[in-house]
Amino acid sequence: SFRSENNMKPVATFNCARLIFMVVICLTYGEVQGQYGQVAGAWNITYQNGGNEQQLTISNDIQYVNLVILNVDLTTGADFYFEVHASDPKLASIEKRIERSELTGTPASWQGSVPVQTRHFGFTSIYVTLNRSDGASVERSPVDLTLIIARRDRLDEKIFAYTASALLLLMFLNLGGVLDLERLKAILLRPIAVTIGFCTSYILMPVLAIAIGYCFLAKHQELHLALFFTALSPSGGLANICAIFLKGNVNLSIATTTINSLMSLAIFPLWILILVRTIFTNTELDVPFLDLAGSALALVCAIALGMLSRVFLPKTTAYIFRFLKPFCACVSLGLIAMTVVINAFAFKELTGMIYLAALFLPICGYFLSYGIAKLLRCSAADALTISVETSVLNMTVPIMLLQHCFDEVRADMTLIVPITAALNSLAMMIVIYTVRRIFGWNKNLDGDAFASKVELISFDENIKEEVIVSHISYKNEKSAL
Repeated sequence: SFRSENNMKPVATFNCARLIFMVVICLTYGEVQGQYGQVAGAWNITYQNGGNEQQLTISNDIQYVNLVILNVDLTTGADFYFEVHASDPKLASIEKRIERSELTGTPASWQGSVPVQTRHFGFTSIYVTLNRSDGASVERSPVDLTLIIARRDRLDEKIFAYTASALLLLMFLNLGGVLDLERLKAILLRPIAVTIGFCTSYILMPVLAIAIGYCFLAKHQELHLALFFTALSPSGGLANICAIFLKGNVNLSIATTTINSLMSLAIFPLWILILVRTIFTNTELDVPFLDLAGSALALVCAIALGMLSRVFLPKTTAYIFRFLKPFCACVSLGLIAMTVVINAFAFKELTGMIYLAALFLPICGYFLSYGIAKLLRCSAADALTISVETSVLNMTVPIMLLQHCFDEVRADMTLIVPITAALNSLAMMIVIYTVRRIFGWNKNLDGDAFASKVELISFDENIKEEVIVSHISYKNEKSAL
């Protein structure tokens, strides 16, 4: 048996060499037979308007592009036909055959409509092949024509945008009413925790996004930029709600959210200036100042109005704010659900790398910001609040930035990054809350911070007189309203 195995080795080596030689010969032969210009000269293609780019929308109906095949040489006498193709059949499908007899003029040309069935938004291309009738050779057009497939404008998206804005302002109005003015004054006079939250949000998170993007999205610059915008955007009202449920310092949370929203007007241009000169050198970036300024101003006005209602309408405000926690939770979850449903089309773009990038960003942000806050000797409640403000990600602001910086199709293709990152950050908060509840850790660690039981007004059961409490924390006295 040993001798037979030795005799088989030269035979196997010879067969492998012969197979490789045949493959090379076949590839070379195919390339020679398919050389451009041999059958019909230097023919070419273009759109009827003379450009090389055309846009269609996603539709169940057949749409058409006007195509021109020009400079066809018919003097060779060869019998052939043209076929039109789409490079990505997942986005669009094309079935069009053009016979030699349909060409006219000298040099010959063809002009007509090509039916296109669009399936998904994105970028694809149209190319034409010249096929000999005897099957001897196939030539491909020297250029491809870009085909952009966009989504149709939907009225429900515009309705959702206005509805979401109104609900967010109502939620901040409620949150402004539970601010403790004395506590807020102390935070602003000694803004150590606010400064830490600002630095972790606008320095730590963007640097993390750049590093994580290089690990998972290095080949996709638009997705990398979407991850960066997601990390750079202020957390918004969802972080305030998470601070309530996790027994954090809500005064610090709202103060940090407000300051970060106002400072975004200066931080966004600074970061974008750095990016276009270092990393995204081939991307034109701009800052939607009016949108950001309008959002920040609306947030400040809603919080200020809530604070005024607490001062001038304490009894009414107290009754309303008894339902603060379930109301804000329902509004936040409702907005998230509406955003996911409206942008459900984006989930077709989700890949494993996108999900991992969107997963590691909030997780790393939470633990690193908590560790930094503890190293700088913040209290447990303040460190928890800072980590929540840092790691709970906003999907509204990055979507606005992407739609401002990119065209419609590229923006739609990158929406999956902020949506997935925001959902992962919310899931992380739910896991942290569940673990804290199971192990009995979800306790109010700061007596002056806002606790879960909201009472702005209590009544003494004996004297039946109204008493306005000096702080927001409810310390387990059994009082009747």
